[in-house]
Amino acid sequence: MCTLNQESVTGFDLNGCVLHLLHRAQQAADEAFAAAFADTGLTPRQLAVLVVVGEREGTNQVGLVDATGIDRSTTADLVRRLMRKGLIARRRARHDARSNVLRLTDEGKSLLESFRLRAAEVDQILLGVLPEGGRAAFVEALGRIATMAPATGGTGQNRGLLAAE
Repeated sequence: MCTLNQESVTGFDLNGCVLHLLHRAQQAADEAFAAAFADTGLTPRQLAVLVVVGEREGTNQVGLVDATGIDRSTTADLVRRLMRKGLIARRRARHDARSNVLRLTDEGKSLLESFRLRAAEVDQILLGVLPEGGRAAFVEALGRIATMAPATGGTGQNRGLLAAE
């Protein structure tokens, strides 16, 4: 936790600050992803969109926002990029002509299937620095923190926590 440190000039222990450590952990995760997926040209967010569309064929962009926590404008941009790459397709919803639904193309399905092993390897690299007995609890704790996401419309109960401060 960001505690006062009497031996520090500023009195602040950065290496004990959760926000700072999460940022550093994100940097490590980004580097591990970049190394594993360098030949694909995909980003972690693009992969998240592919996974959600693959699991929820017929979802719309609002569903993507809810499932990924990525904001609406970024989600719209990601969908356009993945469509240009030929990985997802969009069509009008049968029940609502104002809404578009998404599905993976055959190329998108094939690509996503080939990425499953790589994604599992990235997880193992990241979790490998933790004791085996604490890995599940760590992933659960990250999930709880992720549900707080007020700026992205996260799905958690703590959505308004930061906005109220």
